[in-house]
Amino acid sequence: MLLARLALVPLVMSGVLALPFSALAATPTYKPMRLFYYTDNEFAKKSFMKNAWHVDIFAPQVYELKADGTLSGTLEEELIAYAKKNKAHIMPLVTNEKFSVNSHKDLLDDPAMQAIAISAMITEAKNRGYWGWQFDFEQMSTDHRDAYSAFVARAAEVFRAAGLKTSVAVVAKISDNPTDYPNNLWQKLIGVYDYDALATSADFISVMSYDDPTSKGPAVQWAWLEKVLDYSLLHVPKEKLSLGLALYYWARDASTGKLIGIGGNETIDGIFVRRKVVVTFDSLNKMPVMHYMAEGVMYSLWYENAKSIRYKYDLIKAHKLYGFSAWTLGLEVPSIWNVLK
Repeated sequence: MLLARLALVPLVMSGVLALPFSALAATPTYKPMRLFYYTDNEFAKKSFMKNAWHVDIFAPQVYELKADGTLSGTLEEELIAYAKKNKAHIMPLVTNEKFSVNSHKDLLDDPAMQAIAISAMITEAKNRGYWGWQFDFEQMSTDHRDAYSAFVARAAEVFRAAGLKTSVAVVAKISDNPTDYPNNLWQKLIGVYDYDALATSADFISVMSYDDPTSKGPAVQWAWLEKVLDYSLLHVPKEKLSLGLALYYWARDASTGKLIGIGGNETIDGIFVRRKVVVTFDSLNKMPVMHYMAEGVMYSLWYENAKSIRYKYDLIKAHKLYGFSAWTLGLEVPSIWNVLK
């Protein structure tokens, strides 16, 4: 947050140049906002209960909007109470009916349905003490780019008047050139997000800088992440940009490169117990890799630990971004908390 510029009028006391007291006040320390996503499972709940004090924004993916504007979903009262006890802002995600490729169309094309949706979200937030909402609409074609931006702008204006925050989760981009994305992903998934328009409306943007579609290794290649960040900073003010962190692994068949598994710490711990594991460090992508044999097949598994998360966290701090958005609680290797807390 920028401080108002103060006029500095020098004072002379005993021959020493002095400044007004206000000018000597300490500049607020930069602190990234730590958003952690939550899905309803035992590992996520256990992680949140253990680490809630280190969570600034608790973002459970538990609500959805149907085509007629109906809001469905709920969040456990225990989680709400625990988040508030630990001073974590509660900002649930709302999706387009489990990312339905059809449900968003009627909603985005009908202002009356949008009014129903926005009203329902405000009522739910006020009744349950939420800080705000994050829109996590996915699987939308570029045909609804402007309509989606307009819906978010409309909701953000009403939310702001009601004292609520608005954020938007967007699929990561490296450019506005459709040919830079394989398998027609621009038209089917990525091109619908107008970063400039959404950043103008929302309080912050969570860029899902994971699931790199060009990767033959980890979920996040370092070079790709830098491209995502460079693009994002051209379209989203740094103080509104929350960089996505993937807390899960990608495992591949070492000989074919085929992606054969995605998961979290429980599986990693199990592999260490059952298999002979060799861990190396992928210096190009700045993360560890487990190599192990199972049923005669060699596998490579890229995951995040304290060392690799430190690289990403330092990148966030170097650019003084709004913070990070981590997917998701319960998947993380415990050592990451030594960095992110």
